[in-house]
Amino acid sequence: MMKLSNYMISASRNILKHKLFSTINIFGLSIGLAAVILISLFVRDELSYDKFWKNADNIYRMHQTFLPAGREPLVFTMVSGPIVHALKKDFPQVEEAARISNTRATMSIGDLNYEEVVSLVDPSFVKIFDFKTLDGNLENTLENQNNIVLNHTLAEKLFPHENALGKTLTVNADAFEREFIVSAVIEDMPENSQVNVSAMVSIVENEWLDQPWMFDNWFSSNSHLYFSVSPNADIQDINDQMPAFIDRNFPSSNIGEPNSKSIILSSQNIRDLHLKAQGKGEFRDRGSINIVLTFSAVAALILIIASINFMNLSIARASQRAKEVSLRKVLGASRKNLVAQFIGESIFITFLALFVSVVIVEMVLPFYNEIIGKNLALNYTSSDLFLIILFASIVGILGGTYPALILSKFRPAEILKTNKSSENGHSVKLRAALVIFQFAVSITLFVSTAVVYGQVLYTQNFELGFNKENLLIINNLNRDEADKKLNLLIDEFKRLPNVINVTWSDDAPGKYSEDNIGLRTPEMTSSENLQIGVRQIGYNYFETYRIPLLAGRYYDDTKNDRGSEIDELKTGRRFPASLIINETGVKKFGFSNPQNALGKILYRNIQDNDKNLIQEYQIIGVIPDIHLDSLKKEIRPEVFELIPESARYITLKYSGDSLAIVNQAHTIWKREIPSIPFSYNYAVDQLEEQYHTEQGEMTMFVAFSALAILIASLGLYGLASFTAERRTKEIGIRKVMGATVYDIVKLLVWQFSKPVMLANLIAWPVSYYAMSIWLEGFAYRIESIFILGFCAISGIAALMIAWITVAGNSMRVARANPIKALRYE
Repeated sequence: MMKLSNYMISASRNILKHKLFSTINIFGLSIGLAAVILISLFVRDELSYDKFWKNADNIYRMHQTFLPAGREPLVFTMVSGPIVHALKKDFPQVEEAARISNTRATMSIGDLNYEEVVSLVDPSFVKIFDFKTLDGNLENTLENQNNIVLNHTLAEKLFPHENALGKTLTVNADAFEREFIVSAVIEDMPENSQVNVSAMVSIVENEWLDQPWMFDNWFSSNSHLYFSVSPNADIQDINDQMPAFIDRNFPSSNIGEPNSKSIILSSQNIRDLHLKAQGKGEFRDRGSINIVLTFSAVAALILIIASINFMNLSIARASQRAKEVSLRKVLGASRKNLVAQFIGESIFITFLALFVSVVIVEMVLPFYNEIIGKNLALNYTSSDLFLIILFASIVGILGGTYPALILSKFRPAEILKTNKSSENGHSVKLRAALVIFQFAVSITLFVSTAVVYGQVLYTQNFELGFNKENLLIINNLNRDEADKKLNLLIDEFKRLPNVINVTWSDDAPGKYSEDNIGLRTPEMTSSENLQIGVRQIGYNYFETYRIPLLAGRYYDDTKNDRGSEIDELKTGRRFPASLIINETGVKKFGFSNPQNALGKILYRNIQDNDKNLIQEYQIIGVIPDIHLDSLKKEIRPEVFELIPESARYITLKYSGDSLAIVNQAHTIWKREIPSIPFSYNYAVDQLEEQYHTEQGEMTMFVAFSALAILIASLGLYGLASFTAERRTKEIGIRKVMGATVYDIVKLLVWQFSKPVMLANLIAWPVSYYAMSIWLEGFAYRIESIFILGFCAISGIAALMIAWITVAGNSMRVARANPIKALRYE
């Protein structure tokens, strides 16, 4: 006990005696530990998704991929509605299977109306997932079509300050409108789940006969399909049987090939969905396993840099503690005692740094959560505290072991005889190698940050082919009540002052569309249909978005641009509808140029019950390729079909005060459709939202790269100060011999420039390779030459940081009186 007390007193005196080195050690290590804690919280949360379900090992979700001819695969996390029935019939190892499809609906209680997302589920859905029931009985409750299950938040919203159980409300989802009874209230879904429900009602397929694509169409993906399997089932066996399953159950197509040639079904465990699933249709944003791995690596590298600082400065100071070590040995201390002492000191310093790091974490967590869109926190009553202490202890032991071994090796006779400190060449080389590694990592992070920032800037300034400014997009039009008032709303919006143009459409900028139709030229057979992207629009669409024409004309409400209706096609009355196509579509159909495409006829097969009808189109206009979707996607061949009578969005082109336009539009909406909440966005914001993940990555990269560079600079400053102090006598002699301040500063700066230059040579190829791979995720991206430019800039910046860091210390020592320097030691 007395020995431990002596060690603690010695450690405290050593810290106070060398305040600069102690501050650098503690501050650098605390920043490193804080960064590691923050990243660890993020990584732990990302890895925790859907692991809390009791039967998570045996819960899977099926995904569907379509392989259209001449197009990229269309990947969905949703599947066709009828698959659920065939799955339970064909695979006995499937215990339960259920669909879930979200729809927006109006919930009415008396005169109050709420627009909410309602999950349509099969009754067995609640048997697959062990929801925590707060009130009522969840078992078999959805067997009754008039029961509804609410989560706690929605129950409180609809029935504030009263028990929701047994209360009634009316739900209008267009396909159905009826009264429901609240049969159960469940806990809100955790944030770390891809399953997200706030209200559940049973799927009644007969209510959706007018919308067969929802649950009756084998070739339309509109619902997630979850299923649980018996404990010994092999999911790979089920996946392997999917081609035969598809050919056995899907209705025969007109292309003359088995359906398994154009459709892929596969299943994935629920715990893997957040980081590894691919495709469109998630209810919550997915993460990325690459991001998790990247930031895990960044955390490890920052910690290594901080530990290197600790080791470097400890090794450097070791030679200054040679007399202390020698005296302890003379007084009987063994090497084991000395190793224990100095590792103990290392752990003591690490715990001081840990305390500071926890303070830093608590201070920055609110801002950190805002950036990454999470609600992370340290829980000191859980295993978090134990893990942090254990982690800090390991860092202290690893960081202090090598310096302790160096210190305990000193021979008392040599040290006390020469009356000077001791340092061998191995220590100098090791310190240089560690500095090289530190700056190589810092430079790599600097380049990565610059590339991510450059790509985000590139996407923000990319020429999209249309004018995105001053576009107000009004949502919630995909409801029967809104469709009935569509023309009235458009007329009212047109009358607003400062509204330049009004249009409507089934999608909007930043809302990626996967809708496709099969079209062919007269020379093609029915089986040679090309799958072409389709956007359904109203009049004035191109004028509102300021999209120019390459050839032809826009849609005109004074001309007959509408084609035959279904009823007319049934009676044999067929006349062509006008069609506008993009430049990539022109190339897809083999037309030589936009002008050559005008007047060309295209055919579309329309299946109506047992009849195969043919719709005819005539190309009246060609527009350039426009980027309404993310730049991660290649421009697809597209047609813009005129659909005047329905829409999901109304777009207003305006001038002047945007808030005034919003208020005026809101007033009209509330007057005409009071039961549906007014919802809007700006095109600019929707487009930027597509790159929310990249902007978050950029912010994190900037922050953690800056921390890495700061830690490395602190270490370099400490080493420069130590080196200048050790060479005080040499510098004094050089000054006496005529060396100027500039000569001395240049000498010391050059000593530390060499490892930084070597670090550049290591970091540049690594950075170029890593960021080239990252950029491949974008169809439109900055040129690779920019990475080389960022490498050069980072190299210059690293040298500048090194020069500034070293020059301050060097200048101070170089200006000192040489007489004082010659008295040193």
